[in-house]
Amino acid sequence: MKQQPRKPTYLQLDAQTKDGLVRIAKYRHSTISHLIEEGARMVIHRESMRIREDLSDLHEVSRMVRN
Repeated sequence: MKQQPRKPTYLQLDAQTKDGLVRIAKYRHSTISHLIEEGARMVIHRESMRIREDLSDLHEVSRMVRN
């Protein structure tokens, strides 16, 4: 699998959130960056599904209005 190009991102997290990420990363033998990237992918997927659902609903309403 080819590695995707990366862009640096600076984040300011509250101390409790960062501490939680550090603990999870240690437990999973991972990095904070990997956890944040994984979480971002989850959000992107969820929001994409919501957008598709909203568009589907909009098309359904449009069909009902036309008839």
